[in-house]
Amino acid sequence: MQHSMFKTWSLDEHFERNASSQNYKLEELDIGDITFLPGQQEGVHRWYRLTPSFSPSLVRHFIEYFNVDKASMVLDPFAGRGTTLIECQKKGIPAFGFEINPLLHRVTEYSLEWGRCSLHLLDEFASNLEERLNTFSNKTFEETAKILGTVPPDIHNVFRWWKPEVLRDLIVARQLAWHDTYIPAKEPIWLAVNSASIDCANIHRNHPTITFDDDHNRRIDVLESVLSRLEDIRDDMLSMSGDELRNNGLSRVELRDARKILPDNHWCQGTVTNVITSPPYPNRYSYVHQTRPQLHFMEVIETRREATEIDLNTVGGTWGKATSDLTKGLIVPEQELLDILDYFPVLSRKSTLMCNYATKYFLDMDRHISALRCWVSDGFSGAYVVGNSRLKGVEIFTEVILSKLFERNGFKVDKMLVFRKRGGRKRLYETAVVIRV
Repeated sequence: MQHSMFKTWSLDEHFERNASSQNYKLEELDIGDITFLPGQQEGVHRWYRLTPSFSPSLVRHFIEYFNVDKASMVLDPFAGRGTTLIECQKKGIPAFGFEINPLLHRVTEYSLEWGRCSLHLLDEFASNLEERLNTFSNKTFEETAKILGTVPPDIHNVFRWWKPEVLRDLIVARQLAWHDTYIPAKEPIWLAVNSASIDCANIHRNHPTITFDDDHNRRIDVLESVLSRLEDIRDDMLSMSGDELRNNGLSRVELRDARKILPDNHWCQGTVTNVITSPPYPNRYSYVHQTRPQLHFMEVIETRREATEIDLNTVGGTWGKATSDLTKGLIVPEQELLDILDYFPVLSRKSTLMCNYATKYFLDMDRHISALRCWVSDGFSGAYVVGNSRLKGVEIFTEVILSKLFERNGFKVDKMLVFRKRGGRKRLYETAVVIRV
């Protein structure tokens, strides 16, 4: 086993023994902070903050690890905010991805548009926004919404999410962004207003989950928030090299369910040389729930039911009806899968809900892996970055179970790379399952 001289943690014996007992090669590797934080200091990646995403440096690590080059085709089937696709496009590597969350899909799609031709419109938008905010500064939210012909986002307790005067300013910014004048610059303006809509909410985001900040006294300035993000985008575009600009559009993302990704055309089959991705973890975290205020505010969806339907279809969906549906009787998979799910005998006795949640997660991943097999080329290699979990005190060794699912679907597991310990004393780790054909 390889040990980094910079590593400040040690593997839990139980975690290590579980992998080795299954004859999987386990390596510890420290390449620095692989969370979303480093990306907030890098061009394009900083245009949107998704706390559970991984760092651009991790993508660069695997690009080098797999010897990915401009003749490769990289897939990220759980694109999230597009970290893999952005990094590949920067390097001139063809890549595409799938994302089921329509907000994250649009964030990624717009983050891959690097044209400079309409940057002058950003200054015009900034000037007009300041003027319009001043015009509406003495009006209530209700008066402003009536004048602009809009309504509050269809989200429960909307004024707990945003103070009325803040939501007033946000809808002024949004409605101005929708104006035909700014169509040539719609991508950066949309990204700036989208970020402001969550930056100006009454919430804490210092943890992967969102919590309300009901009694805060912090100063919220919608204009400042929008202009700050526009300045970042403008600066990043202006600093791009000629090669990077020529790569514009090289990566693409589709709004698609990762469990249902069978190629649409025969020419698609066998085209993927590498996968660099991080699917949801079996830890009851909902990407849909955490993006819900923006899904509604940015009018990506119209009704609350739409958000529910998205979560029902996501791998590991855990919010609202997606959870209540799992209380309606124990899910018992076929014997071949049951033999792989080693947590099942104990967890099924402790909690039907938690056992069903874990089982649905792995059944969904098995469907995804089965569909993935049709895409990959000879010589394919890939990395799935996942985290282990603990439900009702029962260890869920995600990396081992996932490895067995890959093998069940005709892949070979090369090794497991353990990148970091997470969760303090909880013995939770971030691990990349490295696969080949």
